[in-house]
Amino acid sequence: MLFLFTLFACNNGDSYGKNNKPMSNYNFLQDTNDSTKTTKQILDKYLPSVLTLSQVDSISFYYGKNEIEDDSIFRLLLIGKFVDQSKIFATEIDIKNNFINFFYLDKNSWKKIGSEKINIPLYKIEFEDLNGDDKNELVVSTFWNMNGNSWKEVFIYSDETNTIKYAGAFSTDFEVKRDRKQIEQTFEGSWYADNSKTLYEWRNEKLVPIKQIILAHDQPVTENGKLTFEYYENPTDEIKGLKLKFKERYHEDNKKQQRLWDNFFK
Repeated sequence: MLFLFTLFACNNGDSYGKNNKPMSNYNFLQDTNDSTKTTKQILDKYLPSVLTLSQVDSISFYYGKNEIEDDSIFRLLLIGKFVDQSKIFATEIDIKNNFINFFYLDKNSWKKIGSEKINIPLYKIEFEDLNGDDKNELVVSTFWNMNGNSWKEVFIYSDETNTIKYAGAFSTDFEVKRDRKQIEQTFEGSWYADNSKTLYEWRNEKLVPIKQIILAHDQPVTENGKLTFEYYENPTDEIKGLKLKFKERYHEDNKKQQRLWDNFFK
């Protein structure tokens, strides 16, 4: 399960000393929704509190809220050790323009280390180690649709370049195989949406789809429409490298097709 957080800041500052009481998360949320204040102004304002909170090893998240619950909110801003315990980051989501920006706390000052376009309607952001390297990836996702499906985009931190960048996308349902550096995704369609299975593998800090199988509806879609059996493989290390290997009419009594579908991840 992806790690879901809501409030990061510790509202009881007594344990940090009378003169070093961190500012509250409530005030932080009010500031982030104030359009007259820039993100840099907010980050600088809360820097002393962040440095105070960072002295407590048990605290990983300091400020922010990860879900969009109000249509009037135009910016999400999160601060904490959400990649690992060794570095402090800030993540800003520009909801109006669907951009995500990343900042790194370097020698008591904020340094911008990445900016990426989000290609899905945003509902929340979560953090999970998806590749088994003991560092969390940043995962933004949509709200669930009527069939219970959600679409996700992943951003990864690179130690080598000290940047956070887009790594790929997938949807529910999925199972993380950290020991193999893979993700198994199954998409349960409907009478109008295609069923599919996709195997992803981490390669060069990218989540690459290495093979995929689809039960595709004929177009235009009808409730009793026929299906096509499609199989794809990716001969490259690129995110958009899937190539069609074969395509044929789907039959429920075709044992070869059924075996391939049932044993796709094996």
